[in-house]
Amino acid sequence: MKILRWMAVTFSLYSRIPMPRFTWEEDDMAHSLMFFPLVGAVIGALIWVINVPSFMSEIPMAVKVMLTILAPILVTGGFHLDGFMDTEDALRSYADKDRKLEILKDPHIGAFAVIGLVRALIIEACAVTFYLVTVKGDSPKTILLGLVFVVSRCLSGLTSLTFKKAKRSGMLYEETKNDYTLVKTMLVIFLVASVIGAVIINQAAGLALILSNLLFMYIYRYKAYKEFGGVTGDTAGWFLCFSEGLVTAVLGVVLFIVG
Repeated sequence: MKILRWMAVTFSLYSRIPMPRFTWEEDDMAHSLMFFPLVGAVIGALIWVINVPSFMSEIPMAVKVMLTILAPILVTGGFHLDGFMDTEDALRSYADKDRKLEILKDPHIGAFAVIGLVRALIIEACAVTFYLVTVKGDSPKTILLGLVFVVSRCLSGLTSLTFKKAKRSGMLYEETKNDYTLVKTMLVIFLVASVIGAVIINQAAGLALILSNLLFMYIYRYKAYKEFGGVTGDTAGWFLCFSEGLVTAVLGVVLFIVG
């Protein structure tokens, strides 16, 4: 029963998928990241439905690209884009750490947030178009694209749990203030299973998937520590959104080269 509660809390927090209503306890919130990768799995399944089945074969590629980009936004309600935009505003302010943290809490959006979002969507559009044109509706390779959203959430959860926090308040701090080995273990299991699945589909692309994610994770840690003194819920959203676009581009190039 606890596992079902934790799963319901995860999907209630990180998706727009309707879940049963009940009173959340502190233990439920503490395990809310345990099933975070499953939200990515739902996004991946939706992307597969958009691009692979025969009933979608007559849909123009441009429409499939737009629907593929919309898939994570529809599933999550744009939850992570909010953090991405706040982080873009803070990073482009070039202020000190305290001021940047204040900008993260500001409910208003600035010009740099909009510019950052447009840039990210253009990168995503280019990456998705290149990927879909390259794989031409191949089912296993479309599943590989879906695994991008699973792996990004595994690493987002692990970095949120293990990296230093920029502040001792906020939703991320409340979710990760204790050492929950079970949550970390589950995220690692999801990560390993996803990478193994990706390698089975295509060895080169599977290796590129994990290596490019780990490289960006290192860059994220360096940037978050330097600019904010640690990670926050907003920077976690920035990491998630940026990594998905960049890794999709990397996989598209790898599959174009190796076939």
